[in-house]
Order: sequence, then C-alpha cells, then structure tokens
Amino acid sequence: MRVKRILSRILLVILILGIVAGAVWVLDWLGVFDVRKTAAKIPVVGKMIPAEEKTEKEKEEKKTPVNPFEEENRKLTQEVQKLQKQVGEMEKQLEIVNTEKQGLLEERETLRSTLESLESLQDQQEAAKVSYQKLAEYYAEMKPEAAVNIINSLSDEVTIGILQYLDNEQVANILSAMDPEKAADIVDQMKQ
Repeated sequence: MRVKRILSRILLVILILGIVAGAVWVLDWLGVFDVRKTAAKIPVVGKMIPAEEKTEKEKEEKKTPVNPFEEENRKLTQEVQKLQKQVGEMEKQLEIVNTEKQGLLEERETLRSTLESLESLQDQQEAAKVSYQKLAEYYAEMKPEAAVNIINSLSDEVTIGILQYLDNEQVANILSAMDPEKAADIVDQMKQ
C-alpha cells in the first residue's frame, strides 16, 4: 500500500508537471511569452537551452504584418500626411501671393489716379498755353504802355505766361515800361 501511495503521488506530480509544461508550451505557441528567452535568463537552465536560430524565412514572416492591408494602410497614411503638409504649404504661398496681389492692385489704382491727375494737369496746361498764346497775340498788337497798364493788374504767373509767347523786342519794351521792382520780380521768376 505504501508503494501504491508513493506511485500515485509520483504519478500526480508527473501529471501536474505535464499540465504545467503543456500550459507553458501553449502560451509560448500563442506568443504570450517567449519560453526560450525566459529560460535563458535563469543561470543554470539558460546554459542547457540551445540558442534559437531562426531561418531567413521565419524572420520575414515575423516582419510581415498579420493583416496584409496594414502595410498598405500605413503607406497610404504617410502619403496622406505628406499631401496634407504640401497643401498647407501651398495655402501659405497662396496667402502670400494674394497679399502681394492686393498690394499691387492698390498700387495700380494709385498710379491710375496719379496718371489721371497728371493728364488733367497737362490738359489744363495745354489750355493755358493756348490761352496765353491768344493773349500774347493781343498784347503784341498793343503799344507797350497800354500793355503795361493791363499787365500791372494781372498776376505774375499770367504775366509770365503771356510774355513767353511774345518776341524778345516786345518783351523788352513792356518790361522797360513797367515799374522797375515788378519788372525785376517778373525777370527773376522767368529765369526759374
């Protein structure tokens, strides 16, 4: 009986060890933990277990994702991120271009307004030129003393405008008949 008891205990221990070994093997097979790495850390047991040598095929199988679409999804995600970054950069460039465009449009309007003002001023000057030429014709027909009586009541600008269209002899006669101070002012202004 005693032998029977010892045998049953030995059998029970062997059965428990078998169950534990089976459970460890299943956990290793499922990839929950690596028995070789764990056992290699135990000083005495690690020397008894040979180092694991994986073939190239096994290494490739571990590298490939379980789902064949994961790699494609990862690549597409990277491409989307890259394109989003490019879109962001292009939007910044577009904003800069729009700002520059707005500045150029404003500058164009300013230049257009300036051009219109200059054209208007040129038209006024042309009209004044024609007017001064016409007046100069009248003053050319007058005697210098009569012309001076009228010119004394005109502004210096109008006087200079008229004198520009008279010949030198007529200008000299009119200036000599004028008040010397006013004649000097007119001559100074004509030099400028």
